[in-house]
Amino acid sequence: MRIFQMVVCLVVLSYGIFISESFAREIFNNVSVSEAQYMMSEQNNNKVDLVLDVRTGGEYARSHIKDAVLIPIMILTEKMNEIEREQTILVYCHNGNRSKTACELFSSKGHKHVYNMIGGIESWIEKGFDVVE
Repeated sequence: MRIFQMVVCLVVLSYGIFISESFAREIFNNVSVSEAQYMMSEQNNNKVDLVLDVRTGGEYARSHIKDAVLIPIMILTEKMNEIEREQTILVYCHNGNRSKTACELFSSKGHKHVYNMIGGIESWIEKGFDVVE
């Protein structure tokens, strides 16, 4: 009987994790670097309130998107209360993994206008878009 209860608990926990990950995934949007560039453009009335770089300070110093704010992923939870929930946030990192984690975190804290830039600054540079060096 105990084995059955343990199996049921594992299934319920696994299902809950799957549901919460799916829910977070649905709340934020993945955008290409071209879509991100358009979102930040004057053509789109600069609809992004915050361009957030979640890489390290060293990575940011080497190159970053103009006007991007650096908050490394390691300290993001400490700084989240400084970011308004209604802001439109575009998040990027080196190749898209840390930014995805950051977007999931924002979504779990009630932020509704969160965008993950797929491919990160690596793809941004490959597309030929400007960076600050």
